Amino acid sequence: MKIQALRCWLSALAVTAVSAVAPAYAADITFKNVELIVPYGAGGGSTIHARLLAPALEQALPGQPSILIRNVPGAGSVVGINEFHREAKPDGMTIASLGTGTFFQYLLQDKAVEYPLPELRPFLTSPFGLVVYARKDLGLSGDPVADVKKLVTMQPVYGGANATSSDLPALLAIDLLGIKARYLFGLSNAEAQSGFDRGELQLNYDNMASWTNSVKPMVDEGVAVPLFTFGFENEAGEIVRDPMVPELPTFLEVYEAIHGAKLTGEAYAVWKTLFNIRVMGSKMFALPAGTPDDIYNVYADAMRKALSSERLSGDEAKAVLGPYPQTVGAQAERTLKGASVMSDAERTWLKKWLSDTHGVN
Repeated sequence: MKIQALRCWLSALAVTAVSAVAPAYAADITFKNVELIVPYGAGGGSTIHARLLAPALEQALPGQPSILIRNVPGAGSVVGINEFHREAKPDGMTIASLGTGTFFQYLLQDKAVEYPLPELRPFLTSPFGLVVYARKDLGLSGDPVADVKKLVTMQPVYGGANATSSDLPALLAIDLLGIKARYLFGLSNAEAQSGFDRGELQLNYDNMASWTNSVKPMVDEGVAVPLFTFGFENEAGEIVRDPMVPELPTFLEVYEAIHGAKLTGEAYAVWKTLFNIRVMGSKMFALPAGTPDDIYNVYADAMRKALSSERLSGDEAKAVLGPYPQTVGAQAERTLKGASVMSDAERTWLKKWLSDTHGVN
């Protein structure tokens, strides 16, 4: 897709997402002192996202309530979302921020998970892309397909948290391409980045929020070469190139070029679920399960208005949300379903892959 055409499509999609007419709701619904549970520590990406959006949502909701952000970290978001499920009433007075850990622990059937994830009611989804890159001093040329073929003949070192953390989609993609990396786990994102800078690690991935300030400078300096992005799903359900770096191929493009065929079957279904989690459902705002439609529609309509506000149209918002269209209402609910529902066969495939590749049982 040409860059100009892609930009036109993104502009049209953004207008559609924000200006769509919400279903009718009861006119007497009003709110005050809404609580927003962020299931991660203060200072992280989910908190930054919440602090950007909450003031605009306050102004758009009936009654212009104060939205109090409360961080409830623990167990990769499980502690906070369990509390949200147990204690939040379906009256619109409590909302939650969902992150990638919320989905991974649910899909992998962590015994600590209490929340019925597919039943939650997201009214906003904020997508964000991913990029995988490697050190140029491995002899890489900058041609993604040729570089992946070269990496297949090596054992580059990858550093990250663990195989069931937010690293999981990148780990699966790397392995599906045939790259048999050596893995060093137990590292924070900052530690992995430092290790890559020093040359101790040779393969890494980043959220596109890091592209401008962290990844692109390494590419410009000749330290790193990007291999692929995860892409972005358009309204037609097609995975197209990431709007932040449309010159880079997607994982699916590189996979087909390497293997001579498209990714299919359970491997594709699992990859697509992880893509839905890590890219299309990168961050969400949700109401509790059982929230009635009239309250849900108030929130969806208010979020549309908030996204059209001056506060969410400036440079500060662009720095947090990137060039990605925000999805609201029914489309956000479809994203959650696509990221939280996995067949028994797909879950078995994923667990076997984790066991065979990373010794996770």
